[in-house]
Amino acid sequence: MIINKLILENIRSYGNEEISFPKGNLLLSGNIGSGKTTLLLAIDFVLFGLRKGSLSGGSLLRHGENLGSVELDFEIDYEKVIIKRGLKREKSGVKQISGFIEIDSDRLEGTAVQLKQKILELFNYPMEFLTKSKSLVYNYTVYTPQEEMKSILLSDAKERLNILRKVFGIDKYQRIYENSKFIIKKLKDVVKENEYVILGLEEKKNEVSEKRAKVSELKLNISENEESLKNTLDKINNFKKQIELIEGERDKRNKLEKEFEIAETNVNNFVNNRIRNNKLILDLQEEINLVEESLKDLKLEDVSLYDKKIFDNKEDVVKHENELRKILKEIHGFELRIKEADKNKKEIFDLNYCPTCKQNVLEGHKHKISEVEDLKIKDNSILLEDHKIKESSISNIILKLKEDLEVLSKERNEIELLKLKLENLNDKRKRLENLFEEQKEIKLKIGSMNVCKSEVSKLLEEIPNVEEMFGIAKIGLDEWLNKEKIVLAEKARNENEFKILNEILSKLNLEIEKGEEIKLKIMKYSKLINFIEFDFGNLVQNMEKQIMKKVHSDFDSLFRDWFGILVNDIGLKVKLDYEFTPLIEQNGYDNDYLHLSGGEKTAIALSYRLALNKVINTVMSDINTKDLLILDEPTDGFSSEQVDKIRDVLELLNVEQTIIVSHDAKIESFVDHVIRFEKVSGVSKVL
Repeated sequence: MIINKLILENIRSYGNEEISFPKGNLLLSGNIGSGKTTLLLAIDFVLFGLRKGSLSGGSLLRHGENLGSVELDFEIDYEKVIIKRGLKREKSGVKQISGFIEIDSDRLEGTAVQLKQKILELFNYPMEFLTKSKSLVYNYTVYTPQEEMKSILLSDAKERLNILRKVFGIDKYQRIYENSKFIIKKLKDVVKENEYVILGLEEKKNEVSEKRAKVSELKLNISENEESLKNTLDKINNFKKQIELIEGERDKRNKLEKEFEIAETNVNNFVNNRIRNNKLILDLQEEINLVEESLKDLKLEDVSLYDKKIFDNKEDVVKHENELRKILKEIHGFELRIKEADKNKKEIFDLNYCPTCKQNVLEGHKHKISEVEDLKIKDNSILLEDHKIKESSISNIILKLKEDLEVLSKERNEIELLKLKLENLNDKRKRLENLFEEQKEIKLKIGSMNVCKSEVSKLLEEIPNVEEMFGIAKIGLDEWLNKEKIVLAEKARNENEFKILNEILSKLNLEIEKGEEIKLKIMKYSKLINFIEFDFGNLVQNMEKQIMKKVHSDFDSLFRDWFGILVNDIGLKVKLDYEFTPLIEQNGYDNDYLHLSGGEKTAIALSYRLALNKVINTVMSDINTKDLLILDEPTDGFSSEQVDKIRDVLELLNVEQTIIVSHDAKIESFVDHVIRFEKVSGVSKVL
């Protein structure tokens, strides 16, 4: 995981701020209270949400604001991820509102729990942390406040051991052991329950023998029923063949009668069509004569000539309108100049002192200027009158052109109407021709239908009436069909009883088979119970001990190594007991953590933190936050020489992105990047 950008809106001392995080070793620098720790809390919140007793909305949302949000942009496994959570102030307090997570531009809106679940999936953290008050893996591998780590060192040994077992994932072996006891109880219950199932197994085997004898008897009866049914079906098929032949002759007659009826109907329809067409022909001829009479004196001219005249007329209108606009503009200019000259006359007579030289303005000078302005008024008035005459003339021309345009348009429309009448006349003539052709075709069809009627009538006379023969064959068929029903009913009864007995036999055989399987199952379960109760339980407990031993060994070794780097005092040594409690030896004597100096306490807490980070990342090798480490005030109480050791720590860590929160200016000399913060008038800003 690599953090790229953090956007805060109304979070603690921040209003609206965007902070970019480069790769490498990064120092967040500033005085105490400048807003550095707020960034770490914001990152914690946007990843895992609010947590009761650990991170509240009231501690994050800026005082006096009703809405706030945190947006984090980061990379994980070559995927670009953006997550945003919001806060809202309500009467009951500050609540977390729905946010979103965007993975490679694929956005998912979700509740606080849904977002946390997605983050755990991305980080490959255990899902059991979904409902926990804090994500222990994140807290002990990425970001642990220094004071919180010190409190862990001072906590009850049993409590600390339980926490570390959860962090390392070793507590699962205890859960497996406890679950195995539950499984043993369930298996014993299953064995007890199945012992009742196999009761009466021998009685079921005797019943099977009796049912099989009855099945053999029914099988014989069904065979006799099938033979009788075969003979009955042969008789039925013979009668059906007779009826089929008779029905064939009857269908022929019915078909011919229908053909005759259709031919007669068609003849009548054709006669009616002929009469209707004769009337239509007379009406069309009358309409054609009337239209020809109305059009004989009208002259058809070319529409394109009118289109050209109209186009030319419109161009003249546009030309004169443009000229008119030009003249109106000039008239307006003359009027303005006349007004301006008149205004100047009035202003000069009202002027007593020159605004520039502050001298008195003489009456003679006023009259001279007045004469100049009068001349301007006279010249512009002459020009104004001349242009108004031009304006009137052009306006009349435009009016005449528009009247001509209206006349041309009317004449053009009359020609178009004339063309439509001619087209309609041609359509009527074409329709008349079609009607004459249709009458000829109808005459031929009437003759053809009459011939067809004559031929069908002759064929009907050759086919005899077969209704009596059909009745006799139908009675014989019905008798054998009734006999078929009786045989089928008897056969169905036998088959039904046969089926029921077979189903009973199948059920009994399954029960017997199941009983035998249960016998074997009981034996297997008994063996499994013995294995889980004795062999498996001991195996799980031994595995837990061995893994815990290995974790303790690695943790202890790393803890000593880190402490040796941070504290250059051969007389001060540390190690871990089997409850992961730091044991301190100073100059050959045991010492208590509380009796150490502030720098020594910080060194132990930081060494413990770094060792814990390494062990967890090794044990949980598939988590996706190994590239990020956040150190909160790692040099609290350190001497200048100890602060220099942080350089060695960073080099040995070799983490892709390390974020250090500190107000110690010396750290700036051995980090890659520095972001400085200050608080002005209660608002934190990036410098």
